[in-house]
Amino acid sequence: MTRRLPHIPLRRPIFVGCEGASEASYAALLQDLANEAALPVHLRIVDLGLGAGDPLARIEMAVRHINQQRQKRLAPVASFTFLDADQAEGDPLRAERARRLAVDNDIRIIWQQPCFEALLLRHLPGRAAHRPPDTAGALRALEREWADYRKPTSRVDLARRVNLDAVLRAAGVEPELAILLRALGLLT
Repeated sequence: MTRRLPHIPLRRPIFVGCEGASEASYAALLQDLANEAALPVHLRIVDLGLGAGDPLARIEMAVRHINQQRQKRLAPVASFTFLDADQAEGDPLRAERARRLAVDNDIRIIWQQPCFEALLLRHLPGRAAHRPPDTAGALRALEREWADYRKPTSRVDLARRVNLDAVLRAAGVEPELAILLRALGLLT
């Protein structure tokens, strides 16, 4: 009698470009949540902050990474990038070029309004609708709620305060984040 091996579903690759180390930690946390839910996805997390200074440069870097993966027949089924909206405001023309390049390459931008700390703030109870006007205000508001928060934050530190309920809370007010969670299977 031959023994049958269990069926292991293939993990769908999803590209996640990150503006910096904190976003990369957040994406790794999302991978942990997907693993806990036994979802067959694999996030290919790339820190786009290394060697790129604005949204256009980061999208160009993301396109290069995705094209390299395609050449190896490892094309992602979906592609996302986390970018700070306040950086796009610095040069609207380059930001518009970044948006067009992302659309042309099927990359969904998750605009963090105005920055990652503001997005993170919306994960906390009672703060989902909180919209600080600028990066400094977002950091102050987050530090009031999360006294030991330090930038860049690690995946472990994020996991102490951010669980699936918190991610779903933020996705309720962040449509682009909700699309990423649907691609992962964490949101239906």
